[in-house]
Amino acid sequence: MLEILFTGIALAWLAIVIGCWLGWQLLRQNGRILLRLDDIEERLHELEFGEAEELSNNSSSQADPAHRLTNRSLACSKINRSGLKAGTRAPDFSLPCLDGGELSLEELRGKRVLLVFSDPHCGPCSALAPRLEKFHRENCTGTRTPSPQPSPPGEGEPARAVTVLMISRGEPKENRAKVKEHGLTFTIVLQQRWEISCRYAMFATPIAYLIDQAGVITADVAVGVEPILALMARMKKARSEGGCSAGLKSERGHAAAKKSSRFFSKKAKRAPWYWG
Repeated sequence: MLEILFTGIALAWLAIVIGCWLGWQLLRQNGRILLRLDDIEERLHELEFGEAEELSNNSSSQADPAHRLTNRSLACSKINRSGLKAGTRAPDFSLPCLDGGELSLEELRGKRVLLVFSDPHCGPCSALAPRLEKFHRENCTGTRTPSPQPSPPGEGEPARAVTVLMISRGEPKENRAKVKEHGLTFTIVLQQRWEISCRYAMFATPIAYLIDQAGVITADVAVGVEPILALMARMKKARSEGGCSAGLKSERGHAAAKKSSRFFSKKAKRAPWYWG
C-alpha cells in the first residue's frame, strides 16, 4: 500500500517538474519571438520615420518603450499617402497577370490606361466591378458608331480607346472567383501586398488613375466608387465628342480665316496704295 502511495506521489512530482520545464521553454521561445518582432519594428520605424527621429527619441525610448510606440504618428511618416497629382509620370511596374504571364505599364505606352486598384475582400470594389466591365467593353476599341448624318470635317476619326487595367491583391484563387462572379474580361495583375500602392501614394481600394499615351497621370486620384464612376463618365463623354471637337475646331478655323480675309480686303480697299 505504501509503495502505491509513494509511486503516486513520485509521478505527481514528475508531472509538475515536466510541466514547469515545458512552461519555461514556452516562455523562452515567446521571449525570442517578441525580441525579433521588436527588432523588425525598429527597422520599419527607421525606414518610415527616419533615423533622425529615432536618434532624437533614443533616450526616452530606452526609458519608456511603450511611450515610444504610442508616440508615432502618420503625420511624421515619409510615405506619401495623399495620392499622385495630375502631371506626374506614372511609376512603372511589372506584375504577374491573373491568367498567366507578366505585364508592365511600359508595355501599354501609346495607350490611355484606366488603372484601378482593387481587393477581392473589398465590398465597394465588388460593386464597382460590373461597371468597370461595362466601361471596358464599350471603350476597349477605337471604333465609333457611324452616324446617318453627313460627317463634318474631322468626324469619323478613330475614337481614343481606353485600356482598363486592375491591380488586385490576395490569392489568385479568390481573385479568379471574383472574375467568374462578375464576368470580368479586362486584364488583372496581382501585387503581393501594397508595394505598387506605395508607389502610387494611396493605401486604399478602390482607387483609380487615368494615364495618357505618354505615361503621364492626367487627373488626380479618384478615391471610391462614385469618384471613379465620375471619372469614367468624363472619359466616355470626351471619347464620344473627340471626333466632333476636331471638326468644330476645323470649322472655326475656316470661319476665322474667311473673316480675317474679308477684314484685310476691306482695309486694303480704303488704303491709298490699293490699286485693285
